[in-house]
Amino acid sequence: MKLKQIVAPAGACLLIAGAAPALPATAADWAVWKGQDEAAPRAIYTTGAETAGAVLTCDGKGLMSAMLSMEPASMPDLLQRNAPYARGTDANVTVGDHEPVQARFQYVPARKMLTTTSHAVAGRVFNAAVTGEPVTVETRHEGTAHADLPAPNDSFRAFAKTCMALREASRS
Repeated sequence: MKLKQIVAPAGACLLIAGAAPALPATAADWAVWKGQDEAAPRAIYTTGAETAGAVLTCDGKGLMSAMLSMEPASMPDLLQRNAPYARGTDANVTVGDHEPVQARFQYVPARKMLTTTSHAVAGRVFNAAVTGEPVTVETRHEGTAHADLPAPNDSFRAFAKTCMALREASRS
């Protein structure tokens, strides 16, 4: 399945986030999405099926989106689930012990995922990985997602470099 087919149904480019009640999660590592250029990826995900995970994507202008699973699962397997609909939900996003911010997410029930196309919110998720702080997304009806993201690795750094280059190019 192509990345476009996976990401588009949940809304343009997506973000991360978890399902059931607060699941402590420590993802194993960051990996480049299958089919992406390893040296310049525009989509990365956390590996490991034992933890809640995340996906970060970058559009052609260098703006990030994020997805968070609400249950432990392999992100590629989770994204292959048939997801006929999503619904909007308001949430509070907290990174570490910083003040929470309100954000709008799409909740995909079939995948038990929260997605956002907000670059600002995706940036918070990205920065949580950089600083090693946990991310918590509390929704009104769907529950709370909690993820301890893996530290940046070569795949993460290549993604960051790619997004920054695309953002700078779009400003020119």
